[in-house]
Amino acid sequence: MSNLAKVDQKGRLKIPVTLLPMLKGSGTELYVTSEDGYSVRIYPMQVWNQVEERLERLCSHNRSNQKLLVRAKYFGRSVTMDKQDRVLIPIVLRSSAQMKGAVDIFDYLNYLEVWNHAQFLKDLKSSPITAQEEKTLNKLSSAPRFPWSIHRNKDEGHFHGTERRFRIHRRVRPDSRRQASHVIRGARTDPAGRARVA
Repeated sequence: MSNLAKVDQKGRLKIPVTLLPMLKGSGTELYVTSEDGYSVRIYPMQVWNQVEERLERLCSHNRSNQKLLVRAKYFGRSVTMDKQDRVLIPIVLRSSAQMKGAVDIFDYLNYLEVWNHAQFLKDLKSSPITAQEEKTLNKLSSAPRFPWSIHRNKDEGHFHGTERRFRIHRRVRPDSRRQASHVIRGARTDPAGRARVA
């Protein structure tokens, strides 16, 4: 989800209220960095410590991975969110990622990513979705066939369906006052329409 926000003249980003629980879950200490200098990533410090540890492990096995860690350390700074829920973007990264005025904040599982609004729109237009990416998106968003599985008879032009139904049985416990427990049992219908317990 994208959240429109603003970076003030002092380079402070006001974090939207809806994103605060994720960031402040482990305190107000954060790590602000970037992987390429074009956008800003904001990690809770606890999460960043784990990321950094994994990056250092990768570097010890393969030196070509070191460039990720070098960039994260070059652009990165430890910061504390103030009482007005503002985060100061480090000056090197502020300049590189054009962190001023309107920005877009994208929330991911473990971090926030911030883009200059105008630059983000420009990048969207210059890098449209490819046919392969659209195919992948359609595949991911297509609805599963449950509860219907449909087969077509090519010769006769008929459709045959296997429907999955649920029956709800209600049992009242004798030791509880009007409390019921529900048991859901799946049943299938065979081609003749008779129900079979799954």
